[in-house]
Amino acid sequence: MNTRLVVAATFLLVTAMPAMAGPWGALATSPNADYGWAKNYDNEDGASRAALRECRKYSDRCTVKKTFRDMCMSVASSTNGAMGWTWGYDREEGNNRAMEECRNQGGRACRLVERFCSGDADND
Repeated sequence: MNTRLVVAATFLLVTAMPAMAGPWGALATSPNADYGWAKNYDNEDGASRAALRECRKYSDRCTVKKTFRDMCMSVASSTNGAMGWTWGYDREEGNNRAMEECRNQGGRACRLVERFCSGDADND
């Protein structure tokens, strides 16, 4: 068999296959409402490290608040540093609950700042 043909066919097959998104995501926050998130990592530890790395661009007091697998997360933040987040809900419910949690934490002028999904979760 022609080696070039086999290589070309293999290349087309591999590049035509959709990339599989890893199932893990994470959220890290600081007391000042700084945050970082990660999605589509192959393992929980990788997602946690990535979320911390993002959060630490803004604060050295970040901690991982939540890791999750094949879920969506909504995050709300306020002008006075309060935050709220939820996971595992559809877009509307998750966004509403994150905003409610922000207000329950004493947030003033809460607003939705992120909505992200990991793995096979549906963002609807």
